[in-house]
Amino acid sequence: MKQEDYWAIAEADIEIQNPVTDRKLRLLDDYCDLREGLKVIDIGCGKAWLMRHWAERYDIEGTGLETNGAFLDFARNRRPRRGSITYVEGPAETFVPEPASYDVALCLGATFALGGFVQAAEWMVRAVRPGGAVVIGDLTTKHRPAVNTHQHMPLDAIELAAVLQRHGVEVSALISASDADFERYASHHRHATIRWAIENRGHPDHDEVLDKSRDDWNYYLRQIRPYLGWTIVVGHKL
Repeated sequence: MKQEDYWAIAEADIEIQNPVTDRKLRLLDDYCDLREGLKVIDIGCGKAWLMRHWAERYDIEGTGLETNGAFLDFARNRRPRRGSITYVEGPAETFVPEPASYDVALCLGATFALGGFVQAAEWMVRAVRPGGAVVIGDLTTKHRPAVNTHQHMPLDAIELAAVLQRHGVEVSALISASDADFERYASHHRHATIRWAIENRGHPDHDEVLDKSRDDWNYYLRQIRPYLGWTIVVGHKL
């Protein structure tokens, strides 16, 4: 089955599609110096909870890049009363923003859409004006295994901040998911996929959904829970 179809099932019950709470995301209002009429781009916007919140409160002009049509349908059906958001369906790497044309660039949990954290940072720094905010949320290493497992480990939060600073972004804030935040997020995925499998026993993708659900759950239990976290790094382009 398509990855987009799997994630539509796994994230059917959640609107904030990262291991973080709405209360923590609202910190970005201050950290990004949100005000009326700013231009915002969100790479891998999903259901666009944050941009829709900003449009309602600050009358922003938003652009959301997303490959999952189900997520975009959800977002389009919840049009904010203020502001304007344009959704672009397709790979983010094919979208070429005008340099220095945005006040805020967001990428929360979707750096893979631009080839990874470093590539996402380069792309986003080009897209924002001097003084604009660059906001990236990604997996981070909290504790490295005592024994070398030869498995790839993400950068830690300090290393993520260093990448942004090398690209001319002065890091000003961090927002970290708690263990409980990540547990809730992973459990929502697991519960939604199991429920779908029970309700769709004869579906041709039934076994594939369950297999991926088990693999993701085991990855959470064995890798994420003991060693990894999730951190939003916020900075401003000099």
